Amino acid sequence: MRCRLFTVLPLAVLVGCADEAPSVQFDNLSPSAGGQVTATGGNAGAPLLGSPPIGGAGGALAAGGAAGISSQQGGAPPFASGGGVPPIGAAGAGGIAGSTGGGVPPSPTTTATGPAPYEPPPGSLSDIQFMMQSDVPPGGETLMCMFAAMPSDRGVIAVPSAESRFTPGSHHLLAYRTDLTAIPAGQTGIWACYDGSWMVHQKGSYYEAQQPESRRDLPPGVAHRFNPGEVVIVQTHYLNPSTEVLSAHAQLTLHTIELSRVPNEAGSIIFTDVNISVPAGGKSRSTMTCTLPTDFNPALLWSHMHKQGINFVATTDDPAAAATLGTLYEEKDWSEPHPRAYPFNPPATLHAGTHITFSCDFQNPTTSTLTFGQSAEKNEMCILHGMYWPRMSSSAE
Repeated sequence: MRCRLFTVLPLAVLVGCADEAPSVQFDNLSPSAGGQVTATGGNAGAPLLGSPPIGGAGGALAAGGAAGISSQQGGAPPFASGGGVPPIGAAGAGGIAGSTGGGVPPSPTTTATGPAPYEPPPGSLSDIQFMMQSDVPPGGETLMCMFAAMPSDRGVIAVPSAESRFTPGSHHLLAYRTDLTAIPAGQTGIWACYDGSWMVHQKGSYYEAQQPESRRDLPPGVAHRFNPGEVVIVQTHYLNPSTEVLSAHAQLTLHTIELSRVPNEAGSIIFTDVNISVPAGGKSRSTMTCTLPTDFNPALLWSHMHKQGINFVATTDDPAAAATLGTLYEEKDWSEPHPRAYPFNPPATLHAGTHITFSCDFQNPTTSTLTFGQSAEKNEMCILHGMYWPRMSSSAE
């Protein structure tokens, strides 16, 4: 039985993944008082992520925004400084994580605002950049999307590195792959996407980040591949606890390279456990185990939880990989998890038929049971993100 490496909404259909019933503990956490409030706006008065607004009783979905797509050489400046946000991946020789040698990638080089500037390796081509802008109302929580098409004036596009920058306040920036070869008629620009109807086109994850400035670098010779004109869905999730409108900017930059220089195609995983139930005033652990259908070389792994997530752990039962890596991944920070980079020369292979098990611990101080959902304040998630190679077949993913 294979493991399907993406989600639908993110309601996961993980073929080959076994989901354990959440373990529950009541701890008398003195739940805070509060009632269920919904904020309306955006699309025909639908509830805002099925949850109360953040920081107040009002708030509405931003109804519009601006989108932009550009292609340029070199990195683009950030919209806003992040103030010492740790970099994602290292800029070794040629700007590829760990490209100074084999083994585990070296410690990152930092700047005052995030990752060190990207250094294009030999064979680099022009960058592809997607940009979004939307307004987040006072006390509001928004989930905004846009369709963005890859350039159609070139062949297969190889992307060994990608980076994102966004106005602080975003819970995440995500890019999903789709089955679309053109942007649907009437769906240009930015739109509220909390209803999930767009997910019929989603065919897997590509990129995710929670820090205001992040970069995902793949090992030398490894890159994601996109077809000319392929459409991706770029998504931002913003929380605005202030009393002022937040003008939210986000950009995703794809660094490209000649296809001949990256013979190994990368894939992305988004293992998602939706079986979450955290009782009011209690604790709970959600655990999922996935079987790998083919050999899996991890490049980067990182977690995604919401506000009441207190610990994330991923392990492997592959004896050789476990001996080399120990615990596969561990993180306690729900708001800005830090990816782990893995050895690549040689890689730490998780072999076909072995398993990845991941679990999330939650502690709920509220008066309501927490379940899986989109709101970072009123719902929870337990997701293992990652980039790996070689990419599995599209049927396996």
